[in-house]
Amino acid sequence: MTAATISSTPRQRWTALIALLLIAAMWGSTFFLVKDATANYSLLTFLVLRWSIAALALLPFCLMLRRYPTRLEWRWGLGAGVLFALGYVLQVAALRVSDSGRVGFVTGLYVVLVPVLALITLRYPIKRRIWISGALAVAGMVLLANAPGGSVFGDVIALLSAVSFAAQILVIEKFPKGMDWRFVSLLQAAVVAAAGVVLLPIFAAFSGCSGALCALIAPFADPLPTSLPLNVVLVAVFTGVVASGLGLVIQVWAQRLLPPSEAALMYSAESPFAAVYGVMFRGEVLTVNAVIGCGLLFAGMVVVSLGGAFDASAANRRPHPMRPRTSARLTIQRGRPSEPSMVERLDELE
Repeated sequence: MTAATISSTPRQRWTALIALLLIAAMWGSTFFLVKDATANYSLLTFLVLRWSIAALALLPFCLMLRRYPTRLEWRWGLGAGVLFALGYVLQVAALRVSDSGRVGFVTGLYVVLVPVLALITLRYPIKRRIWISGALAVAGMVLLANAPGGSVFGDVIALLSAVSFAAQILVIEKFPKGMDWRFVSLLQAAVVAAAGVVLLPIFAAFSGCSGALCALIAPFADPLPTSLPLNVVLVAVFTGVVASGLGLVIQVWAQRLLPPSEAALMYSAESPFAAVYGVMFRGEVLTVNAVIGCGLLFAGMVVVSLGGAFDASAANRRPHPMRPRTSARLTIQRGRPSEPSMVERLDELE
């Protein structure tokens, strides 16, 4: 065992697996909840509420450290926070023009995009399974693009959101050692809230305008809100406290008992949960093409997440410490600075 991974009994491992599956189900529910909450309400105002609450939920974890963030934690936390904020702004905008389940699957592609960006920016080689997962993802996107419940514009926004999340993961992978994930998580939550405060009046100025440019920014251009509906507050509290705060605590506990491959499979279930919730609670329709397309996207995510896990298990390799979260969802810190990077783990699982 590594220092960050503790030994566990079969019962503890099953408990951890079930806990992570419940977390994935909870993260999947946020797609249709956020879509409903922002259908007739400013999406940027909602993000300000949600991530302000999330920052308050994360604050007690930072206070337990009894120190201030270091200069490096400020610098890297704010830098990663910009990418994180961009990802969430684009994701919520995509929910304006596409079904929640569809957006859940497309944004979940960041699992596939991480090694691709690693090749471009860090010169990491792409393994064969990455090419396979990429081919599955492209085929799934083609089928999904021709299915009802969305648009090419919405898919592009969601895909850009996935790129932002993938880039944020790579930034976190390069964090210097000694940085604490709690401070970095808090800083990233604060950046999302601050970005919403800055962008809200800018986009509000374009509300109701016409023209080609206005059509591109229409999903973001809401008028300044004059009220605060109860349903918006309740969704902001749930996503901020439960999905981010409680989800983080459970994730950290469970991943100390599990190898990364098993945790990855549980997290990949977020996208199917998002699609199921969309059908159950919003009446979204999944055609045969959409089901096949979503299945191909999910298969691509699983191929990347699991990699050669079975070969690794057969070789009796040691499990790795906590793995970064492999979904679009809501835990801000996706890996601890002192751990092996996601790219290194993907290589080791071959």
